[in-house]
Amino acid sequence: MYKLLDNKIAYIVDGTEKGVLEFRINGNQADIYHTYVDDDLRGQGIASRLVEMVFDYFDKNNYEVKCSCSYARNWALKHGKKIL
Repeated sequence: MYKLLDNKIAYIVDGTEKGVLEFRINGNQADIYHTYVDDDLRGQGIASRLVEMVFDYFDKNNYEVKCSCSYARNWALKHGKKIL
């Protein structure tokens, strides 16, 4: 289950956070600074889904996006997302 929490989106399995994307918001700008998925779940598209979800959230709320996280930056460039 994916869940939007304060300044992060978590991937939760059986009540345990198994993946996370963390971001900061300052005014109308958001910075994705950390993406992590447990080793045993990597390669299943979880990190990609976390980034996709946060971009949907940012788009709906008109945030400009910066990606300090290299994974999120690469994902954004690959998917044609506008980033600072």
